Amino acid sequence: MRFLVAISSPIYSERTLQIGSSIAEAFKAELSVVYVGDRPKALATGGVNLARDAMLNWDIHHPGVDVLRWAYSRLQEYEFIDADAEQFDPKDLVEDDGRLRVVVPHTHGEKIRLILREGDPVEELKQETNIRDYPLTIVGGGSRKRLTRQLIQFIDTSLLFVKNFDVDKKYKLLLCVDDSAATRRAVMFCGRVAQALDTEVMLVTASKTKGFGPGYSKAAAWAKRYMERLKIAHTQEFVTGDPATTFVRLAGSDHIIVMGKSKMHPLKAWLTGTKPGDTVLKADSPAILVK
Repeated sequence: MRFLVAISSPIYSERTLQIGSSIAEAFKAELSVVYVGDRPKALATGGVNLARDAMLNWDIHHPGVDVLRWAYSRLQEYEFIDADAEQFDPKDLVEDDGRLRVVVPHTHGEKIRLILREGDPVEELKQETNIRDYPLTIVGGGSRKRLTRQLIQFIDTSLLFVKNFDVDKKYKLLLCVDDSAATRRAVMFCGRVAQALDTEVMLVTASKTKGFGPGYSKAAAWAKRYMERLKIAHTQEFVTGDPATTFVRLAGSDHIIVMGKSKMHPLKAWLTGTKPGDTVLKADSPAILVK
């Protein structure tokens, strides 16, 4: 299993990188860290191969290398990489699949990949997730409406939005349960996260009307049985109101929201919004959207 963490800069990506390494450690997963940046003007007329040749032979500065070096150093501080491992060296960059990457040792003998890409962030992340199977992509806070909706629509993996994440806080999980096709996958993923983080789960079914149809009731009953089977501490709530507003209110700042990704057509989703997208944008806490 390998997770993908997308970073932009040391200023904005500290928590994203830290929670990414913590989640990977909890799941005993390997980790890829990808930086997507603009191509420097000095390299604007060339491709990735020219960029590598320039960095190594012409000593042209590439800002992405500094970000990857910073990420490597932070991962050593988090003890995800051995503190006495060899220092980050741009000469270890290898070109493949339209990007540059460096492979370094992991503390448990597994591997981490540091990846440099250039271009549109959403398109480059999409290309990266097409190269290999990432069960989870970890990105920043989800405060930019357009970018958040693009990530939800076009990145074909589960997504963790690291929003206001406090590494010192003991988070609980709020699992959104309805009759959508992705709910069962969200329930099972939530169970794994709860076990990995040793935390409890609040099961929430929200309806816009006072009635809860058979689809909602059946999904809620199955989710409860699943948590009982895994022996995960949990509570269950049935609430009337706008789903996204309800999830955000109940989650507060001390729950990680877990819900399925919408399968709505991208154009319709862009025009009308989706329950997962609206929830991520309104939330004050981290959120996981499960593919």
